[in-house]
Amino acid sequence: MLIAPTALVLNLPPKNDDSGGGGGGGKRQITPPSLGKLPRPADKQLAPPDPEPPKNPDPTLIVEPTVVAPQLAQLPSLNLLNIGDPQGIPGPPSSGAGFGGGIGDGTGRGVGSGRGPGVGPGEGGGYGGGVFRVGGGVSAPTVIYKVEPQYSEEARKARYQGTVILEAIVQKDGTVQIVRVVRSLGFGLDEKAIEALRQWKFQPAKQNGVAVPVALNIEVNFNLR
Repeated sequence: MLIAPTALVLNLPPKNDDSGGGGGGGKRQITPPSLGKLPRPADKQLAPPDPEPPKNPDPTLIVEPTVVAPQLAQLPSLNLLNIGDPQGIPGPPSSGAGFGGGIGDGTGRGVGSGRGPGVGPGEGGGYGGGVFRVGGGVSAPTVIYKVEPQYSEEARKARYQGTVILEAIVQKDGTVQIVRVVRSLGFGLDEKAIEALRQWKFQPAKQNGVAVPVALNIEVNFNLR
């Protein structure tokens, strides 16, 4: 019986919204933005992020601060006492020298050096200056060199098959960075999929003719034939 994995499949759902974006804020404070985690991403913002704990000891309504950046849906759960700029400095809570609310050196109700309720450089919300998503003017990366993943001995003996899904970032130079295993098969197949994918080379994604890093899910199908 021949045992061979199929080729990797790029899971690229079409997106019509713009990739990138950004946001910023601050309260014209002298100290730079303090280090902390980003708030939970949301489609609409009810309250801007603030690194200082709420001062009302008995609020009638607690509104969780958010940033308008649906691309960051995989962020860890929020710690309300540790909100800040991931690029900030350790120290007392500070919103930074920007203005408009939020945190950073920019303007708006977001986090970073941009303008708007999002995160990072750029404007209008979203996540700027970081990893992009395919769509909204960002092309999909294409494979130019691949290594076929091998079946593990454990999976072969157990006659086990299925699909490993990996979250990855295709960098601007076409190399692949594995972020995490989204769907695991076990039996050593996860490791075989990662080992193969790290050797792949892509023609990078582009926005306006410039190579940009993109995040995407990649399926590795293992089938008994």
